[in-house]
Amino acid sequence: MLLVASNNLVAQTEMRWDTHGVGFTVPDDFKVTTNNAEEYTASNDNLVLSIAPIQDENIEKEHLSEVVLAMATEMHYDALEEADEINIDDFTGYYIKGKKDGVNAVVMALLDKKSSTNLVVVIAYDDDYFDEAVAIASSFVAYD
Repeated sequence: MLLVASNNLVAQTEMRWDTHGVGFTVPDDFKVTTNNAEEYTASNDNLVLSIAPIQDENIEKEHLSEVVLAMATEMHYDALEEADEINIDDFTGYYIKGKKDGVNAVVMALLDKKSSTNLVVVIAYDDDYFDEAVAIASSFVAYD
């Protein structure tokens, strides 16, 4: 599975989105550009992480593949390729890799196993930064 483990290739720092009780690890040169109830976005020169809550409480694990494919299609990602289920600490989910206008991205839906915190996560990355994108994707934890 793609998102099981990755080497931490650069110095890391923890970030938290307190509004939705989620934490994650990113390269230490990340800067937060948006942090409100609807969106959390942080980036550096090679990666962009964007998180938003999923407002549909009826999403179930069995339907995540369709949900993620629909989200990626709605966001106009093309060249959709690798896709699979993921389990990251407190979350279960599904991811798909794709490209939009030549930019690589991982699109994920994460469902908190213990609460109603459900997230859509998009990690866009430059060609040589796939391992760092996987490290970010694998680092999500819930603390609510």
